[in-house]
Amino acid sequence: MVDNKFLMRVLKKIALSEPSPIILEKIEQLAIKLGIDEKELMRLYIDMKNKLHKRKFAETEFSSRILLLPQCLRSRWCRAELTEFGYKCNGCNKCKIPEIKKYAEKIGYKVFVIPGGSIIEKIVKNFKPKAILGVACLKELVLGCIACEKAGIPAQGVVLLRDGCVETDVDWNKVKTAINLSSTPH
Repeated sequence: MVDNKFLMRVLKKIALSEPSPIILEKIEQLAIKLGIDEKELMRLYIDMKNKLHKRKFAETEFSSRILLLPQCLRSRWCRAELTEFGYKCNGCNKCKIPEIKKYAEKIGYKVFVIPGGSIIEKIVKNFKPKAILGVACLKELVLGCIACEKAGIPAQGVVLLRDGCVETDVDWNKVKTAINLSSTPH
């Protein structure tokens, strides 16, 4: 019997060494056959895509990037208004969204607090970002990665620490680190 933790470490090491897409596909097929946890596979997928697109993302001007935050990070007492491009944060400070929004906008990002992945296509069509930073649960990030690849947009994803649909959480330091990814010193 193969130790799944050991196998995941090996697969992650191979996947993050930037193998060809064919090898990545074979790794995924092997992991599925061996019954590796779906969440672990999704996390590995996000890690691979982040590594694959990191350089292009970092080369993109902050003013050409968007930050997508899930509405589930909001407080249950949030009174933000839902608009055609997501929730319009009113800065009530009942959650950490206003702080990160202000931080990202100060360096040039457009920030959206979205109710779900379906609105992303509309945001991309209207705002034409050259790079996207998304914060979401694993499944939403995987879907977002696929959509960004189809659109030819380099993306980075930060996985929620606690998911669900209400008052989720994220490592805000990881979000800030991703926001600041750059190929030029500031």
